[in-house]
Formats: sequence, structure tokens, C-alpha cells
Amino acid sequence: MPRIKPLTISAQRSLELLKTQRSHLLFLFSSSKADQQDQFVDWSRNIFGVVLLGLDGVLSINHFEKHEVDVTEGAYQHIPDDYLSIIELSVDGADQAETIIQEIEKLYKAEPSAGVSSTWLYYPVSEKVGRSAITGEDMLTLAFANPLPGTDQDFREWYCTRHIRHALNVPQLVSGQCLELTGYQRPGARQPNYQMIAIYEQEGTPEAMIQSMGRLPEDALDFPALDLINFAEWVYRPMQNIPIEVCE
Repeated sequence: MPRIKPLTISAQRSLELLKTQRSHLLFLFSSSKADQQDQFVDWSRNIFGVVLLGLDGVLSINHFEKHEVDVTEGAYQHIPDDYLSIIELSVDGADQAETIIQEIEKLYKAEPSAGVSSTWLYYPVSEKVGRSAITGEDMLTLAFANPLPGTDQDFREWYCTRHIRHALNVPQLVSGQCLELTGYQRPGARQPNYQMIAIYEQEGTPEAMIQSMGRLPEDALDFPALDLINFAEWVYRPMQNIPIEVCE
């Protein structure tokens, strides 16, 4: 019987390192109850975030709110949720995220200011291209995409190796990465209708982005395998506390 060699020190370090490296991204879409936006934001950024970061497998959480400017100018699908939390996970398979999602559901049900939530689980399928945004430029543009029928493989390769790079022709988009929908889902209120989500770090305003896209040559952005009917794109900015006006 062959002797099993013990793990080397370097192998042990590699295994430990895995615990700090993300395997999946969990997109948490939500809205607050009517007239309770400020309470919901405070709860999300403090109590909810602290509890979530205490769970095994959760590496980080960042909270965003949907920008009021639609960079597609009404051309594509609308994203109905007001808030988005992006949660980095390190789990051994998508189904291992179930206990984390169950805790999210529990926390949302117990919070009076929280509306319904949706949890969509994705995993990276491309390298991150471009550069990180300058500190203080914290906005993201998210593209929600699907392939044309019968083009799944071509779509994946095109999006991950070509389009994600072509998008950086828009000067306000400084980086991009593609993520694909996992087979396991526990979606909550709204089903994930998009096979791919691309995350772009953004510098500059949505208005500047619209102007830049309008000045691009016609062939700068091609869409050979993209289902434009089932496509959405939106800008998100860091979640901010809403000022409370004092009536005199």
C-alpha cells in the first residue's frame, strides 16, 4: 500500500489562504418599507453588516443604492430594487451558501424597516480587466445579460474575453469582471433572470457616461450574441444615510 505523504508547509499555507479568497458573490437586492429608508440604511450598514460578517464563509459586504439616472435612457429592462449589497463568499460549492442565505432571510424578516429581499448567487468566470478605481470613486455599473437562444458557449467566450474589454472604451468604466449564475439558488422574492452579471468600477457621473457612449464609434461596442430584449444595466453608488428634515 503506497504511503501517503504529509502536506508540505507550502501546501498547508495554500489551503489556509483559500479561506481568505472569494469563491462566489452573493447579490442581495432589496427595498425598504415605505417612509423607512433612513432606518433601513442604518440597520443595513450596522446591525445587518456586523451579523453577516460574523458568519463563516463571509469575507466582505458592501452596500449600494440604485442611482436615479438610467444610463440606458429607458432602452432596456428596469431594475426594481432600490438597494444592493454585494457579499463576497469563500465556500466549497454554491450549496454551501445556503446557511448564509437563510440567516439573511431571518434578519430581513425580523427587521421592521426591511422590505422583501432577493439573493442571487454568482461565481467569477473571467479575470478582472482594467484597473481599480481611484479611492473615493466608489460607484459601480452592473450589466445583467443573457445569450441569444442557442449561443450559450459563444456568448460566454465573447462576453468574458472580448466585450468585458470593449466596455472599457467608455472612459468612465475603468475595470470589468464577468460572473455567471450558479446552479444552486435560493432566490427569495425575485428569481435571477440573467445568466451573466458584469461588474464595472466607475469613475465619473452617469451623465458623463451617457455622453461618452454617445460619442463612441458605431463599431466600438458590438453585441453579436447578446439578447438585448432581456438585458439591463444600472449604476449603483455607496449606500448613504438619508438626511432627516426637521420641521419647524
